[in-house]
Amino acid sequence: MSVTQLPATERRRILEGFYTAYANRDVDGMMQWVTDDIVEDISGIGFVRGAAEERAFLSGLFSSFPDLDTRLVQIVIDDHGASVEWSRRGTFEGTPFQGLRANGRAFQLRGGAFFEFSDGRIRRITGYYDTAAFARDIGLLPKDNSLSEGTLKRLFNLRTIFRRSLKRLRRAG
Repeated sequence: MSVTQLPATERRRILEGFYTAYANRDVDGMMQWVTDDIVEDISGIGFVRGAAEERAFLSGLFSSFPDLDTRLVQIVIDDHGASVEWSRRGTFEGTPFQGLRANGRAFQLRGGAFFEFSDGRIRRITGYYDTAAFARDIGLLPKDNSLSEGTLKRLFNLRTIFRRSLKRLRRAG
């Protein structure tokens, strides 16, 4: 069934089912709503392709953040697909996530996602959230306006000046 053939009420039902399973950290429940060739493009993380990768990603996410709480804020249905706004919070106290060891830090953020459908299931998810805020909350980046943030900015600016100077020297030499 193509995107335009799937009624808006059905797309809403699918997303509500998907996010109900998400709120319950139910990977099997989530997987029943996606196609075998699901593609998820997540800002700050990259692409997750296929049902096996999606299952592994979701299982890892829930394992890394055992208290993960995802709430559906709103669903917007249009002629081609749907979008959602969600809120999420959790504590990084489980297994490593994306190469980072758990440190017990909590996070809270909002995000959104765009959905495409095929054959009555979710075929593609493109998700966005404030990756810098997430990184700050879990301690990967320094807090806004902190001494550490100021130091990082100064180091970045020094590196930029150094690279530009080096480039000019190479051109002159």
